[in-house]
This record gives sequence, structure tokens and C-alpha cells, in this order.
Amino acid sequence: MPAGEVQFPGYMVERHAGSVERVSDSMETARSAVREVTMDTGAYGQLCQFLPGILSPVFGMGLDAMYKTVDVLTETAANLRATAADMSAADTASGQRITRAGNGERPALELPL
Repeated sequence: MPAGEVQFPGYMVERHAGSVERVSDSMETARSAVREVTMDTGAYGQLCQFLPGILSPVFGMGLDAMYKTVDVLTETAANLRATAADMSAADTASGQRITRAGNGERPALELPL
């Protein structure tokens, strides 16, 4: 690539968005499992009855983090796809303007500022 040239590999961004989406799906599966599995306070025995009070806030923070993670990953994948589409559309439009300018259809090259 010559100095000063910028290339935007839209297909790679799309592929990355797919990877992010697969991670989001995996996190959603884990999040769903958490909703289905709960420990009864009897699981701690009589000597450790103090543990649920200590661990519940920690588990709650972990669950909140999982919920937010799934939402953020899903949004990130959508934003990556939108960016790739916008950049590809801008490249196509710019290429068409350059081609038209080269064919004499326009008096000068129109560049966005």
C-alpha cells in the first residue's frame, strides 16, 4: 500500500461483527443458564449459613455484568455492520464520482469536505 493510502476492508469488519455476535450468543446462553440455576440456602449446610448473605451481592454484580455484556456485544456487532455498510457505500459513491469525472460527465471532481 503506497504511503498516504487508506484501505478499509469492509469484508473483514463484517467477519469481525460475526465473531462478536457469536460471543454475544455464547454469553446469552450463559446468562440464560444463570436464570435457571439457583442454589438453595440449604446447600451451604448449617455451619455456612452466613455465606449466602455475603455471596448474593457478588453473584448479583456478576449477573448484572453478564446482562450488560450481552447487550453491549450485540450493539457492537450491529455498529460494526453499519460502519462497514456505510464505508462501502461511501467508497462506491466516491468511485462512481471519479469515474464520471474521468468520462467528462462533470466539469470537475466533486470532493466532500
